[in-house]
Amino acid sequence: MHPILFKIGSFELASYGLMTALAYMAAAWYLYKRLSYIKLDKDTFWNIIFIAFVSALVGAKLLYIIVSWPEMGATFAQRITYAVQNFRYGFVFFGGAVTAICALIYYLKRKKLPILKTADFLIVALPIGHAIGRIGCFLAGCCFGKPTDMPWGVAFTDPHSLVAQQYLGVHLHPTQLYEVAANLILFFILQAYYKKPHKNGAVLAAYLIGYSVIRFGIEFFRGDFRGEYVLGLSPSQLIAVLTIALTLFVMRFLKKDTPHAGEKNS
Repeated sequence: MHPILFKIGSFELASYGLMTALAYMAAAWYLYKRLSYIKLDKDTFWNIIFIAFVSALVGAKLLYIIVSWPEMGATFAQRITYAVQNFRYGFVFFGGAVTAICALIYYLKRKKLPILKTADFLIVALPIGHAIGRIGCFLAGCCFGKPTDMPWGVAFTDPHSLVAQQYLGVHLHPTQLYEVAANLILFFILQAYYKKPHKNGAVLAAYLIGYSVIRFGIEFFRGDFRGEYVLGLSPSQLIAVLTIALTLFVMRFLKKDTPHAGEKNS
């Protein structure tokens, strides 16, 4: 595909970085235009966006390093060098999600804001941002799929692509686009659900279960290194299973008499 959109001298505009920036901008803009849905002042809102952005990047990179550690080099020095030199690429979404959630819970508690109600509002925008970000993965060639004979298989030919060298020119499952489509569907479902009466935290729970199901299924078609498998499951699949189980358990304790958060000026 097009991992580098254009180059001027030593400056390169990477498609992955551009789409990641657009993803955060789109999600932030979507929420900003709907601040009337919830009691959240603009300064607090932009603080939340900044905290989510930084913590997600850190967590996603850390989990990538953890699961990819054996593949990053033969020695400790080689692995650290690889991580630094390739910092622009290599992120695991679940890692970013966990650290962002923890950071935001801490911030919301300090601001004495309703955690679940605010989370329901914020989470609706995540799939639309994620979908745009996965387009960046597709352009860069990361998160690629396994070889396939399906007519929609995609061959990456750019030598700068992040597809493994042995897969250049080979038709692969466009797993990045699978996730784009799945996230867009999830976005519309959450958007509709948010506008209906629901318990505080229910929209967040719907996202956690919905995305976990999506990720669990798509992992079967991924062709890049997925980390060490346990019981035939990749680390992301294990996290997805645990997320679903924990979410279903916690949902039992959500208060039934909580008004829904999708009503303006509530």
